[in-house]
This record gives sequence, C-alpha cells and structure tokens, in this order.
Amino acid sequence: MVRVYNCHPFCSQLVVPVGREPDTFCCGGHDLFVVSSGCRVETFNVAQSGGVEPVGTFTTLGKVQKITYSHVGDYLAAIEEKSKALALRVYLNWRRCQAKGASRVSIRMVGHALQAPFIGAPKDQMEIIEVPFSEPPVSLSCCPVKGDLMVGCQNKVVLFRLKEEKVDSESHVLDFERFLIVHVALDLLEVDLCDGCLAMVADLEVLVLKLECVQQVEGECKPQAPQKTVPVNQDIDEGENEPAEASLQKDGFVLFQGPLELLGEDASGSGVLISLEWTGVEGLNTEVQNSLHLRQILYRRFAPDISQIYLDEKTSLHSLQLLPIFSAGNLELSGPPERKEKQMVSLFCFFSLPHIGYLYAVGNLVQELSTYSYPEKAKQAVLSSQLLHVITRNNLLCYSVRCSAVAARDIDPEIDTNNKACPPFFLPVSALRMQLFIGLRAACHSRNHLILMAKAEVKAQSKRNESRKGSPQKTKTVTNNQTVTGEAGWNLYCLQVISTIQLCREMVEYSLKYKTCSPQSYVHLLSETHLMLKAALLDPDLGQLDDDQLLSAFRENCVQLGDCFSQFETGDFHLTLPYYKMSGKSLNDLISRRLLWENEPQKFGKGFMYYIKHLVHEEIEEPLSAETADLVLQVFKLSEPTHIPHALCSPCMNNVCLRTAWDHLERLASISPSPLVMLTKAAVALRIEDQQKYQMAMTRYPEMKLVSGFVDEPNLLRRHGVVATEFSRELERTQPGLLVVAFVALLNSDKITLEEADLFFKGLCGKGVRGGEAMTPQALVDFWEATLISCSKEEVIELVLMKLVSVYIQRMARKLKPDRKPLKTVKELIDLCGHFGPIFPWIHTINESSSQLLDPCGDLQKLQMVLSEYSSIFTVEKDMTAEEFGSVNVDFVWFFHRHKICSSSSATTP
Repeated sequence: MVRVYNCHPFCSQLVVPVGREPDTFCCGGHDLFVVSSGCRVETFNVAQSGGVEPVGTFTTLGKVQKITYSHVGDYLAAIEEKSKALALRVYLNWRRCQAKGASRVSIRMVGHALQAPFIGAPKDQMEIIEVPFSEPPVSLSCCPVKGDLMVGCQNKVVLFRLKEEKVDSESHVLDFERFLIVHVALDLLEVDLCDGCLAMVADLEVLVLKLECVQQVEGECKPQAPQKTVPVNQDIDEGENEPAEASLQKDGFVLFQGPLELLGEDASGSGVLISLEWTGVEGLNTEVQNSLHLRQILYRRFAPDISQIYLDEKTSLHSLQLLPIFSAGNLELSGPPERKEKQMVSLFCFFSLPHIGYLYAVGNLVQELSTYSYPEKAKQAVLSSQLLHVITRNNLLCYSVRCSAVAARDIDPEIDTNNKACPPFFLPVSALRMQLFIGLRAACHSRNHLILMAKAEVKAQSKRNESRKGSPQKTKTVTNNQTVTGEAGWNLYCLQVISTIQLCREMVEYSLKYKTCSPQSYVHLLSETHLMLKAALLDPDLGQLDDDQLLSAFRENCVQLGDCFSQFETGDFHLTLPYYKMSGKSLNDLISRRLLWENEPQKFGKGFMYYIKHLVHEEIEEPLSAETADLVLQVFKLSEPTHIPHALCSPCMNNVCLRTAWDHLERLASISPSPLVMLTKAAVALRIEDQQKYQMAMTRYPEMKLVSGFVDEPNLLRRHGVVATEFSRELERTQPGLLVVAFVALLNSDKITLEEADLFFKGLCGKGVRGGEAMTPQALVDFWEATLISCSKEEVIELVLMKLVSVYIQRMARKLKPDRKPLKTVKELIDLCGHFGPIFPWIHTINESSSQLLDPCGDLQKLQMVLSEYSSIFTVEKDMTAEEFGSVNVDFVWFFHRHKICSSSSATTP
C-alpha cells in the first residue's frame, strides 16, 4: 500500500553550466563530474546553498562508458573504451592538479613498484593507474567506507584493496591491491560494494555476499558453509561457472524457473555456484584465506513477465545500490547535543524491476523492508537515507524509505520499550511527490542534491511546398516528422533537496487535512516526519541546520505523535508513554495543553490515561509540584474518578492539596464506596492530623475488608518497595495485627516478596539491640508466624521456618526479650497452624528445674514444636554457633542433648 501525498521535497532547481552534451556523470560529496564528448570530464562544486560552480576539466585516455567517484581516497574510477577494447583506469590527485592549473600526467600500472623516476616527481601532476583485465569489465563500484574498488565482469567480480604506499620518508601514494576474485554462475549486469558486502544482479537474479572474518576459538575455526576455493594461477573450469539459465535451454524449449527468495542462512541453498580465487597476500598465506569467509546472505530470483515477450521493453533488474547508514552520536540524550566520529550502523540493499522496487536490510538482520510500485516504467532509482527518487520517461517520483527505522533500532536497544519508540519499518511507504520532467535519462544523488540528466526527443519538421503550375495561390504542404535528439534538447539539472525541518513542517501542515476525516493518514504522515527527523539526527550531513533546531523539531514531533496515540482510540494507545517521554515536556505542560483544548470529546483518551497512570506509579524520586499534583487529580476527577485513591497513594503526589484530595474522596465515597476509598481517607486524615476522621474511616469496614483494600493499593503501607509510610507507623502503634495480616495478604498475592517484607519491618521497627531487646523486631517475628498460618507455598514455608528457628535460638542464647508482646500465644499457634507440633513434657521439666524462668516468651516451646514437626530439615548446629550455644543455660543444654527432640515417643499438651 502506497499513500500518495503532495509534498515538495525540493526547494530549488538549477541548470548545470555544462558546455557540451553530457554522456554520463557521477557525484560524491559536493563534487559533480560530467563526462562529455567521450573523454572530457568537467568537475563542478555543488555548494550547500544549491549553487553550481565549475572547477576545471581534464581528459581521460579513452571514451568513458561508466564512471564513479570515491570520497575515501578522493579518486575517480572509469571503464573506458579505446581501440574497441574496454579497460579500467583510476585517476588520482585530480583535485590538486586542477587547483594549480597543471596539466602534467603520470601513468603507472596497478600494484607496480614505484621506482626512482617517480620519487621526487612534482606533486601537482595527475596520476592515472592502469588496471588490466583478461575480459572486459561491465560494472564497477567503490566502497564508501574503506575506499576499496570492485569491478564486475561477465561471470566474476574482482576486489581491489585501497592502500597507501610509502615511497620515501616524506612521500606517500595511493595504490590498489587485487586480493580476491569471486567467480559466480551469473551473467552480471551491475555490482556494488560496501564494507565487505558484495551485491550483484543478473537479468532476473539478485545475490548479496558478505565477506567476514572467522573468529579463532582455541585454535579451531568455526564451521563454515562449504565453498569452493580456487588456487592462485589455476584456471577455472568455465563449464562450472556458466549461468543457470543456459542449462534450462533444451531441445529448443526455454524452461523458466519460478520465483525464489532466500534470506540469511537459507541463502546458501540458492544453487548459485561461487568460486573464490585468492590473489595478493591472501593468495600466498593459507591462514589468511582460512580466516576470511564469503557468506551468501540474500538471494532472490524473479520469474520473467510473459506479457513483455510481445513488447519492445525488456524486463530486467537495474538500479542496484548498497546504502550505509552512519551515526555520529545520539542527540536525544539529556544534555547538550554532542557529535562523535561517524560510524556505520546499518546497511541496506535496493534493486528494481521496471515497475516495482525492493528495499532490504542486509546488516544485523536480513529482511525485506518495503516494496515500491511505480505508476509507469522506471528507468533508474536512487536511494538515500530519507527518500527514494525514481525517474521515468517524463516524471520524477519521490517515495519515503524506512532506513532510519531500522538504524534507530540497531543503535538504541531502548526502542520499542516504555522509554522510547519509533515508527515500525513495516509502515506503508508514501509517494510524496510526482514532478514533471521531460526526457529523463539518468539520476545521481549526493548529500542534499539530486542531479538529473534530461534529453528530450525533438521532432524535426521539414515542410515542402509544391505549387501547381499556373496556380500560385494553391500550395500543398508536406510535413515529415523525424524523432531526433538535437543539441538544444538536453539539460543537466541540479535539484536541491529541501531542508529536513522545512519538509517536515510542510508534511505536518498537509497532515492537518486528514486529522478529522482520516486519523490513520494523519498519524501516518506524522510517523513519516518522525523517520525523516530521525535520519537527520543520525547523520549530520542531512540536517542542513544545527543540532538544536533538529532536536527541537524532533521533540515537537514526539509531542504530536503522543497527542495522536493518546487522543484516538487505537490499539497502539500505549505508545503515548514513550513519545511523551521523548518529547521532553513536563507533566504539567502536557496536562495544561489538554485542559486548553476546546470542543474535544477525547481530551483525556485511553492513551493519555495510560501515560499518566504509568507516570504517577513509576516511583518518581522527586515529588511533583503542588500545581502539577493538583492538575493530575483534576484529570482523574474528569476521566476516571475511581483511580483517585491510587493516585493519592503515589509517592510523587506528596505535594497535593490535602483539602482538595479529601473533597474528592468524600465525593467518591458517596458515589462508589469501597475499603480502598476509606483507607485512603484515613491516610489523608493522618496527614492533616485529624484523628477523629481517621477513626471514622478505620471503623467503617471490618479488618478483613480493610485488608482487601491494602491488597488493591500496597502503596498505602510502603513506598519504593520497603520504606514505611506514616499510615504504616500508625498501624504498628495502634493496630499491629492489622498491619501484619495486611503484609501476609500482600505476600500471598505476590504484591511483595519475603525479602522486601523483612526489610520493611526492620526499617519500621529499627535494628540493633536496645536495652536487652532482640535484634529481630517482634513485628517481623509475628509476620513470619502469621505467614506459616496462611501461606501454602512450600519454598516460602521452609525459608520462614529457618528464620524462626534462628530467632528463637538467638533469643534464648543471648537472653533477649522481644520489644513487645507477641501477637499469638503458643496455644493459638498450635490451634491455627499445622506447622507447629505438640509440646513435649520435658519442656516443663526444664522450666521447673531452672533457677530462673528460662522461657518467659515461649520461644523454647515454639522451637521444640517446630523442630519436632520438621526434624528432617533442622539440626542445632545449622542455626547455632559455638559461642551462642555455650552461653545457653547449662540445664537447658543438658536436657536438650539428653532428650532427643525428634525421637521422643511421649508427648503431652499443657
């Protein structure tokens, strides 16, 4: 699905001042190279503002068929024809030569050792490197990352490594080293190279290979997919490298293969034969050969269009392109914008049929991103990180791309979480513009400019007047129409791409037309804007403005997207949260904007309520201001009154107006009373120091109903997991049993963990030994004992039993008393809990024989009951150190050893 909009991606159009009719051209950075008259190369500087200024000219050795430029190394590579033979030549130092107006030229062979005649030669002369081939080259490509060169022949590609040779102590020159020849069973038409990724297309087949280093692990290589390696200087059987199509012609019949798509590891099953021929250093070193591996990552085969058989046009692939996405830092982070050195983060592959184009990601993950349907036959397509430009016979088409959506996820793992979001890469593409251009032939994109070559077909008319003899008034006109390409019928245009911010503003204004009638289209255009701004933030060459303006526009777009997902009833309402977070807007600003909306029935839609609920309960360390907290309460009053108790219990709402909160709770209690509302009223009454209102709220429901309210909102009792609230301290002072039961209910409902409960009670009651009191607070012991009564989880029960045994022994060993009276007596524990066994009669004998009361709190009895019930998992040595055991009363130790707790056969209850 392609959405058609009417935006304007270009802000200016200039005619390149070329003196002669151009044959071909290429560009890179701010440089434009135009080839005319076969051998004449004119260079131009394309300014940032859109102006085109001539720099100079030079002449090639042969008629240029194809030409390309590499920014790395600043060289030109061209396939030239001379004496009916094709050759490859590389032109170096052309810039300095033109700057000084010099015309000196030196020619050398690739890889040829630089001898004395070169040393000391003038540095202002242009160098030409001859690259010989055994068969004619058909295509070439330069790596935009490393500057390496790849040349495609009929059934093979040759890779050259760019290197810097040291001539003497002061001079360095660039040269190329042929290091790998890849023989492929395809009739190659185009090739492309980028950072070890090789792409090639045949008539209806696409193959992408990746050259990787195999890691050595403990002297062993990782297993590789089998591939055939050809020794150096050994001929390859030409029959093995014949294209697959040839084998399908049998007995005069042509059998067409069906379409096929293989991605990632599956691409190795394409059936395309690949042979490697190592040359250079790699050809002499077996270890280097074994450390490099060429892996197939993408293969696609198309079925021929039978309907085109009876037409003149041919269905074949074209416009192969590998596009790297670079990143120079993440400007969305807090703090001032900061750029770093550019690094490639993602790689994409594009190719096209006459009526449809395909975009694939071939970086970390190999997958199809988008397909592009053209309204008419495309001659060429040029891909950039923001737009896809397609030229037809008389039109220039501009489509959106999804490269930044993939690159953003490759860079930032937080994308697609509650903190950050980005439109998906499977978002339908948009046709942003269709612009009339007569006779388009070729296109080239470089940074913020698009170069177009147009050659219109001029119909020359010749009129011949024939007059009859004797009748001069009557004449006969005969018109002959002939289609020719005249000198005046060509032009070379330089179109300046509009700045990202201007284009995004236009798209936002255009999107307002769809806001009410088609919200889906409105969100779609805002998503397109987001991806364009994202691409500009990743690569500073696309921004055309400073980083502050880009970041401001990006955050404003995040606000707009957040408004969409928060207002419209869509399934993606949860995206409100990350987009609002990325906007940098405060909660106060976002709510104030909503309250100012007039005639908007969805001021606080599902998405906005999701955002504000999550933010209120996100455990913000710093409380909201009083104004913002009151606004939050107002939002819940208007949209979801039942959530007011939960909002008031959030730590970030500490500064809320308590009188206003009480009024809201009074109104809610009259409409929808519940234990949670009453507990929240009690908490507010404590904060306003009104004990009468507190007592009225706490006596409104029985204790078990109040426990259910605590389970609905645990923040009534603790903050940040383990910090006690004022309400908890009041309960610990006046109703400790209710506090203990509430925490047992929280533990059983998985609202709190056992470790968090331990930390809570220790923090609530304090630590250490004070005046003979036990280190473990009695409230925590009561909680453990209550947990044994109601908990059914075996792992929790076993852990609690070990904690209780340890506490009982420590108290008896150190003769410590609890800080307050236990909630449950020994008899109550026996009646309510099945984890406490019967009391053995020798316990009473110990107490009677001791000179002082040995067990005033019942710890000895509880210890005996636990150990008798769980004798298989407890021993004295497990829970008691030698020092602790030695400090126990001698009578207790003697009876403890003499009467085996777990083997006593007689038991009586008191």
